Amino acid sequence: MDDLLNDFLVETSEHIEAAGEQLVLFERDPADREAIIRIFRLFHTIKGTCGFLGLPRLEHLTHVTESLISKLRDGAPATAETVSLTLAAVDRVKNILAALAATGKEPGGTDDDLIAALQTHADFSTSSREPGEAAPAPAAIEPAKAEADKAEDEKAGPTRKEIRTPAHAPAQTRPETIRVSVSALERIMLLVSELVLTRNQLLEITRHQDDAVIKTPLQRLSSLTTDLQDAVMRARMQSVGRLFASLPRLVRELAVELKKKLHLVTEGADTELDRQLIELIRDPLTHLLRNCADHGIETPAERLALGKPEEGTIRVAATHEAGYITIDVSDDGRGLDVQKIRAKAIAKGLVSASEAKELSDEDVGRFIFAPDFSTAAAVTSISGRGVGMDIVRDNIEAIGGAISLTTVPGKGTSFTLKIPLTLAITPALIVEACGHRFSLPQHSVVEAVGLGEAGIHTLEDLQGSLVLRLREDILPVVALSTILEIDSGSGPASGDLVIVMRVNNRAFGVLVDAVTDVQEIVVKPLGSSLSELEVFSGHTILGDGSVVLILDPTGIAARMGFERTNDYTVGRVVETFTPADETTRFVLFRAGAGALKALPLSLVVRIESIPAADIRTSDGLMVVQHQSHLMPLVPLFSTTEAQLQAVNPVLVLGIGGESLGLLIEQIIDVVEARLTIEIASTSPGIIGTAEIRGEIAEVLDATYFMQIGRPNAYSRGVAHQFHILLVDDKPFFRDMLAPLIIAAGYCVNTAASASEALTMFEKGAHFDAVVTDTDMPQMSGYELARRLTREPRHRDLPIIALAAHAAPTVLQAARESGMCGAVGKFDRPALVKMLGDVLELRHLHKNDLEKTVIGSAAA
Repeated sequence: MDDLLNDFLVETSEHIEAAGEQLVLFERDPADREAIIRIFRLFHTIKGTCGFLGLPRLEHLTHVTESLISKLRDGAPATAETVSLTLAAVDRVKNILAALAATGKEPGGTDDDLIAALQTHADFSTSSREPGEAAPAPAAIEPAKAEADKAEDEKAGPTRKEIRTPAHAPAQTRPETIRVSVSALERIMLLVSELVLTRNQLLEITRHQDDAVIKTPLQRLSSLTTDLQDAVMRARMQSVGRLFASLPRLVRELAVELKKKLHLVTEGADTELDRQLIELIRDPLTHLLRNCADHGIETPAERLALGKPEEGTIRVAATHEAGYITIDVSDDGRGLDVQKIRAKAIAKGLVSASEAKELSDEDVGRFIFAPDFSTAAAVTSISGRGVGMDIVRDNIEAIGGAISLTTVPGKGTSFTLKIPLTLAITPALIVEACGHRFSLPQHSVVEAVGLGEAGIHTLEDLQGSLVLRLREDILPVVALSTILEIDSGSGPASGDLVIVMRVNNRAFGVLVDAVTDVQEIVVKPLGSSLSELEVFSGHTILGDGSVVLILDPTGIAARMGFERTNDYTVGRVVETFTPADETTRFVLFRAGAGALKALPLSLVVRIESIPAADIRTSDGLMVVQHQSHLMPLVPLFSTTEAQLQAVNPVLVLGIGGESLGLLIEQIIDVVEARLTIEIASTSPGIIGTAEIRGEIAEVLDATYFMQIGRPNAYSRGVAHQFHILLVDDKPFFRDMLAPLIIAAGYCVNTAASASEALTMFEKGAHFDAVVTDTDMPQMSGYELARRLTREPRHRDLPIIALAAHAAPTVLQAARESGMCGAVGKFDRPALVKMLGDVLELRHLHKNDLEKTVIGSAAA
């Protein structure tokens, strides 16, 4: 192809992409004259260049389009029909350019139909002025306009004969940029990848050598390779503004088709991403916008009836963080129809009716990612075919990304895409299992946790499944040898190290023997014979020349059954252990004479074995050195009657940010059962007696023992003056959070529903603050807050929202319903801190008010 024609195609294709966006912007804001002037210049330049390139069809089309755009430039109204016709011309120009690029010549056919419409509309725009109305451009500026048009003709270029520069022409300024073909860039990237592999091999060879003659230049080579790799990666990067450029027109067309008023807001257009990934996420992003426009945003009439602005807003925001790009696509529409989705999920057999009842709105919302799932009443050109969201999820996960959602009924839905910056070269852990090595991409790794005698963490078997207690979380764990069906020779759970990973905000652990190295790997695709293996995403060559398979974290998560649970956004997996049907998990143990003892498992941070030789007595209390701090031990049996064992089981409680060990004799089991206190107790430290799985057990009061071991925890300022109401429909969370709040020094009452909470207030109960779950059956926490704050006596009542995550949408919904803030259910320190902050302000305000009243009375 002629170099001049090729340059014309490249440059024109880039600018014509932006023309649609500029037109839509101009339609929304006709006062923005610069937008329409830029479009006019573009078509004027294309027309001028087509003249000496010999492209009559394109020249004729752009000439007529330019005439219509000039009317807009001169002040004609930018009606919907005018903009639609101009957009149609933009599309036709794109088609002709595509054919030119493919064949080197203009395609056959004519544009008579479009040209006739453009000419008719241009004439109508001129003649549609009111009688006596002057032309928009005053005569005084007509010469200036003519000069501008002349300048545009000169800018478009000379005739083809005049293009050659004479030999004696003065040297021109060196251009700041040059065009590089994509294939050339890909070739450079491939060579750099191979250079990285060679660098890794050389480093491996010299790792155990002390030859400075070799090591010095090798270190230099390694540094240069890294710099070259960074430079090439930057060359591959493009701003997501290129991706955003086509969105305004898409939203405009959706608004016309759906007869809705839509406004698009984009943020972070300068955020950079690998060009390969920009193309890969274009379709998923387009589908999400269509979903927001069709399912999310209400019709203008519906929005006005709800007290919303007639125009709905779709927001697309891109941000960069820690090797990832996060793209949020949100709308201010109706939110997901949770009841419809719940019913559909039950009908499709994705969940039982009893299980569906326990799911939160966001948990239910994740069913839209299931294949062939749709609640649309009718099939349209935009939605209702039962395909789409599962494809979006699959496409994002295929490039190592993740998608999650949050929804608030009546307020809107937000989808979050988390995309790696590049697919070419990535840091990875080299892990070993049963003598085999594998590469594990580092972007999904949270941390590595050591096991065994030297470590503080151990695996536990809960009902046949491995779990790891890690701080406040309970993580499901699977051995890599089990996932890959490798014979370990020592049972399925062999390994000394748990790699904690997070996929789609779901945390889990993979048990391996060791991490042997950390390398930057070059990702190579699997051969066709291995492409169906979901736990592998490719292969790479290590520094020692060996070929290893790259593990796919998403595939491992699917093998563990997470995909079947449709759980794509829960950030803390403790909630997956929440017993259904109003049951709670208990630790059953023996301590002293009489019945077995029981504690809710949620209150136990760890179960440890402490040698008697490590236990000391100080100020009448048993203490032990624990994680660089002294931890008090409270024996639950008389040490005068039963001597300490050589190694003693200890239940470590973590309440209010402080730890306490309960010294017991023997752990019997971890069971799940409904808690029914059949005999109340007046004995200190015992709540009452219950039957748990056929065993008679005394349910202990963890707060009582915390007061013994941590007495100072209850002398924290004015906390004891305040009464807190905790509202949550799940006993699991009431069991977990009530002792936490009590341990912080507050008086606590609990309610199992919003209705029960309202009844307490109606009967005259007084509370200084309310902590409520947002998602409850019959009445949500948001509605509870709205009902309370409507009454003058509760208008200043601090209400804190509890949700799976304190996401921006949750915070916004909380504020709009009258709440003072929101915290994650498992972010215990944040809950205690927020309670302290809001109640301290309430206390200070109360004191100031009392001083004012007293002062007035004294006067």
